[in-house]
Amino acid sequence: MLLLRIVNAFAAALFLVMALVSVAFLSAARDGLGRGTPSLATSAGWAAMFALLAALSFVNLRRAAMGGGRGLAALNLLAALPLLAGLLAPDPMARLLCGAAALPFALTALLLFAARRDG
Repeated sequence: MLLLRIVNAFAAALFLVMALVSVAFLSAARDGLGRGTPSLATSAGWAAMFALLAALSFVNLRRAAMGGGRGLAALNLLAALPLLAGLLAPDPMARLLCGAAALPFALTALLLFAARRDG
């Protein structure tokens, strides 16, 4: 479970930084530096998504150390599925980001399901 804590701590920090970068893009779009309303909505969506993923990583840090549970494993699996679907994106950078972002959630779900099966 130490590997799980390390991966989730790194993911939480990474997602918080990505949320802050999205907020910076949000403020730039609000000030007219973006391409209008779609840019504003896109930046807000990315910031919200990264904040939710960071929150799930923090929950994983606390709950997975206590054994987690089937609900937490299912939540991680549900977070990983759309990110894994992003691996089919035509843009290579989107594939890289989705693959990297899916890793902590897929690994957490896998380890929690395995620990539940063993215990």
